[in-house]
Formats: sequence, structure tokens, C-alpha cells
Amino acid sequence: MMISKTCMWLSGAASSLRVGAIARSVVGKAMWTLWAKIVMQFTQLATFVVAARTLASAEFGLFSYVAALVALLVVLAEGGWREFVMKTNHDGDRLDQIATVAIISGAGAMVIGATAAAVLVVFLDMPQEALLVALFSAWLLPTPFSSVCEGIFIADGRLKALSIIRIAAELIATAVTIFGLLYGWNIFALVGGRLVNQTVTVTASIALLKWWPRLTLHTAFLRELFEYSRHITFTRLLVLMRSYSGTLVVGSVLGLAEAGYYRAAERIVSAFADLVAEPARQLAWAILRKVAVSEPGASPEIGAKATTFLVVLMVISAPVYIGLALMSGTLIHLALGEAWAPAAILVSLLAVKQILLMPGSITEPLLSLTGAIRKVPGAILVNSLVSIGLILLLAPFGMVAAALGQCIAAVFSFAVSVWLQSLYGAVSWPRVLRGCAHPAVAVSAMAITVFLLGNVAAQSVANGLLTNIVQVLAGGLVYFATLAVLHKVAGGLLLAAVADLGVKP
Repeated sequence: MMISKTCMWLSGAASSLRVGAIARSVVGKAMWTLWAKIVMQFTQLATFVVAARTLASAEFGLFSYVAALVALLVVLAEGGWREFVMKTNHDGDRLDQIATVAIISGAGAMVIGATAAAVLVVFLDMPQEALLVALFSAWLLPTPFSSVCEGIFIADGRLKALSIIRIAAELIATAVTIFGLLYGWNIFALVGGRLVNQTVTVTASIALLKWWPRLTLHTAFLRELFEYSRHITFTRLLVLMRSYSGTLVVGSVLGLAEAGYYRAAERIVSAFADLVAEPARQLAWAILRKVAVSEPGASPEIGAKATTFLVVLMVISAPVYIGLALMSGTLIHLALGEAWAPAAILVSLLAVKQILLMPGSITEPLLSLTGAIRKVPGAILVNSLVSIGLILLLAPFGMVAAALGQCIAAVFSFAVSVWLQSLYGAVSWPRVLRGCAHPAVAVSAMAITVFLLGNVAAQSVANGLLTNIVQVLAGGLVYFATLAVLHKVAGGLLLAAVADLGVKP
């Protein structure tokens, strides 16, 4: 009897250790991805500050214009190869064929860019612009293959290795860019940094993967690949057009000053979104793919895993965006100066919008892995039309009305995500909403704390910056403390949910 009880105790202890190890592994991967995004945000900010101080506005405008056109070409050249790598089996020569297509598409994009550069210099006598386009063309060549390597890292769950490559490439590229800007390379330094980044990324990826593709193609596989690619590519183009619609419409209707405020607000919110949404998307691919390999289709297992993932995602993201909305005035003042104060209310509204869009960050990986990727482009098209339509309708009434319109569009997008994930991904949204009850209470407590501290500071002679720091720290402490108390009362359900995200290989 004693031996039996001892064995049961040891079994339970071993199970607890396994759960703890799985939870630590998931959190560790998330942290590495987060650190990579933080480094990228800081290096991009540093590059922007130096570029703004060394380049003329016309030069920076030229770079931005060409970069926007190249972004469209990149979407076409990448073709969703990374996502296909993450959804498909890696047996046989499938990876070699994907890489072959990526290399060909990169070469094709480079030829298009080089042709445009030749037209600029021969027929339009624009040598500077031609050189810029030519450098961008060289950058286009390795970009699709780099996305394939990234897909392999994510599919294998090697997010730490991928994050280290990204951090190293970003730091080296930033050093080259800033050096070039300071020593007179002008806008060419910005493209040079991108070239260095891509070169380091591809070289390190090949070295760590220990893989160099064998160039091979089969007709049957190409049909499968391009059938998937057209959905992803269409989706990416829609997202790209949607991302620039707000600024363009506001600028056209209200003027360039208002467009500047709106773009500044979008850029600040997108910086925070990059730190949350992109790691979430990568983790969703890595976690859900393991289930999809053993249980193809919209199985109860992948639905349960996605449901848990959404709950944990909202626990993490809600305080970030609510905190940004509450502290938008302070952030604008510190980062941009008092002249940009009208952008603060826009930041608050767009941050709230982002909370509603967060669940949609896992729709693409979820529906890709359940075989329903065809539903995504149509949904994004409808969401984009609603968003652009509301911008056109409300922008004449002012910037705030335009931002409110985007919040309404986000509510519609949230409803579409719930419908798609429930119907084609087996997600239990009633369970998601029940799981979000604790974060909602904790966020409310955080908001009340920040608001009360702000009122107290307004009636005192306390230093403004010091008060803001106290607000941030106290708000975060209250959020996590409230969440911990509710977690304890609920019997440890939150940690169990985090542990449940781990999947046995």
C-alpha cells in the first residue's frame, strides 16, 4: 500500500514537473520573440531619428515613396512561401521545391526592379533615383528565400534561434545604416542597411539550418503551392492597402497637418502592436501546428488549443493597449513634443481598436492549418471595405470621427474573426469570453488606479514625469496583483491554461 502511494506521488510530481517545463518552454519562446521585436523597434527608432537629422525632407520623401512601391513587389515575390512551409509536411523534397520557387520569384522581382532602374536612368535622366531602385532590386533577390528559412524555424519551434538571428542582423544593419548616414551616404545608407540585414539573415539561417536547397520543381506540387499562394498574396495586398488608407484619406479630406497627426498616432500604436501581435502570430503557428500534424482539420484538439491561446493572448495584450490609451497624452508629449498633442486622443482610440483586432492575429495560422485558408481573403476584403468605407464616410467630420470609425470597423472585424474561428477552427468563443472575465476585472482596477493617481497629481505640485512613472508602475502592479488574486480564488486556472499551450512532440 505504501509503495503504491509512493508511486502515485512520484507520478504526480513528475507530471507537475513536465507541466512546469512545458510552461517555461512556451514562455521562454515568447520572451525571445518579444526581445527580437523590442530590439527591432528600438533600432528602427534610432535609425529614424538619425535619418531625420541628416536627410533633407525631399530625400526622405523619395526613399519613402520608392520603399512603398517596393513593399508591393515584396508581397508578390514572397507569395506566402513562409506560411506554406509552416502548414505543409517537410517530407521528401517539398522544402527544396518551395525554396526553388522562392529563389525564382526573388530573381524575377530583382529583374523588374533593375528594369525600372534602367528606364529611370536611360529615358528619364534620373540617375540618383535609378541607383536607389537598383539597390532595392538587389535587396529583393534574397528576400523570398529568407522568408522560407524563417518559416522552417517557426514550423520546427526554433523561435529562440530565429530571434537571435533577427537581433544580430538588426543590430549589424543599424550600425551600418547609421554609419552611412553620418558619413554622407544619404538615402543609400537606408537601403544599404536593408541589404546587410538580409545578407546576415540568410547566411545565419543557412548555417543554423545546415540546409542548402536543391533546385527542383514538380508540376503537381506547383499547382498545390500556387493554389495556396494566391490566397495569402491577395490577403497581404489587402492588408497593405488597408494600412495606408487612413492617412491617405485624412490627408486628402482634411489636409496634410491632420494627416500628420493621424499617421503619428498610427505609427505609435503599430509599434506596440508589433510587440504583441507578431509574437502571438508566430507562437500560434508553432503551437497549433503540432496539434494539426497529428489531428488534421478542424479537430476538437486544435480548437481547444486555440481557445486557450486566445484567453492567454487577451490576458497579455489587454493591459498593454489600455495602458497606452490611458497614457497617450504623456507618451505624445515625451516622444514628439507638445505640438503633437492633438494626436493623443487618436492614439487612445486606435489603441482600443487594436484590442478588438487582437483575436484576428491567429485567424490566418488557424485556418491555414485546418484547411480553410480560402475563407481568409474574402473576410479580409470585407473588413477592408468596411474600414475604408467608414474612413471615407467619417473623415469629413474630423480626425476623431475617423478614428471612431476605425473602432466601429474593428467591432465588425472582431465579429468576423469569431465567426471564422468558431466555424472553421473549432474555437469555443463562449469559453474565451468566460476566460477573459478575470483580465477585464484586472484591467478595470488598473484603469481606476491610473485615473486616481492622475487626479491626485493634478492637485499637487508633484513632478509630471515622476507622476507618470508612478502611474505606469502602480497600474501594472494593480493589474497583476488583481489577476493573481482572482487566479488564486479560481484554483490556478490561468497557469493551467498557460501550461496547456505546450504540446508533447
